[in-house]
Amino acid sequence: MFILKSEIGFDSAHYLSGYEGKCGNIHGHRYRLIAKVKGTKLKEIGKDRAMVEDFSFIKLALKEIHDLFDHKLIIEDDATGRDLINRLKGTPQQFECLLVSYRPTAEEMSREIFNIIKKKVINIYEVELFETPSNSCIYREED
Repeated sequence: MFILKSEIGFDSAHYLSGYEGKCGNIHGHRYRLIAKVKGTKLKEIGKDRAMVEDFSFIKLALKEIHDLFDHKLIIEDDATGRDLINRLKGTPQQFECLLVSYRPTAEEMSREIFNIIKKKVINIYEVELFETPSNSCIYREED
């Protein structure tokens, strides 16, 4: 089996509704994302001959992930999250918020990223999302 690996980084803040402790505050991370694409056969014809996947195609998908999350405040789309957004609207600072249908933990974000890449018809094997240099979550589907 061949495994291709591509990596990006992005900066985001998130809010974990209901969390007790320091991370219950809005806080940010320098995320590092490693995506792995698998293949057992190489393409036989065309411009991608002898490749599992063209790295430029993978990089395009990762750029979309970057643009979706980079420099956004990621908030769960629930009553608490909507209330927080309404309070932020009353401040002079403009906040670019991303409402998501899940609590924006590393676990949920890695699964969402995996599924976004999968919809691009890329044979994604796993994603690893680092919140800090020493803390990450790996998401892959069962074989």
